[in-house]
Amino acid sequence: MEREMKDAMQLEFPPEYPELLEQMGQIIGRKLVEHGLGREQAQSAAFEIAESIRTEIGGVQQYIPRGLRFQLSRRDQEIFEKFNGQNYHQLAHSYHLSEMQVRNIVKRGLARERAARQASLL
Repeated sequence: MEREMKDAMQLEFPPEYPELLEQMGQIIGRKLVEHGLGREQAQSAAFEIAESIRTEIGGVQQYIPRGLRFQLSRRDQEIFEKFNGQNYHQLAHSYHLSEMQVRNIVKRGLARERAARQASLL
C-alpha cells in the first residue's frame, strides 16, 4: 500500500539528474504534499530544495547519519513525560524495553530536570 502511494506520488526530475538528489527531492515532495501543498507547488519546491543542496554541498562526499541518538533521546523524553511514578511495567511493555531500562531512563530524566532547576538558581 505504502509503495503504491510512493509510486503514485513520483515527481518529475530532469533526465540524468543525480540519483541521490532526485531521491531526496522525491521524499521532500511527498512530505510537502502530505502537509497540504498542491502537487505542482510541491514539485517546484522539492526541485528548488534539491538544487540548493546540489549547489551548496554538491561535489563533497556526504554521510547522512541515521540519527539513532536523536531518535532515542526523543523516545526517552517521551517515556519520561509519560512516567507517573508507578507505570514502569506499562511503559516497558509499550516501548518493548525492560523495566530496568525504563527505570534508568526515568533516572536520567530526573537528573536532567534537577540540573536544570539548580542552574536556574544560580
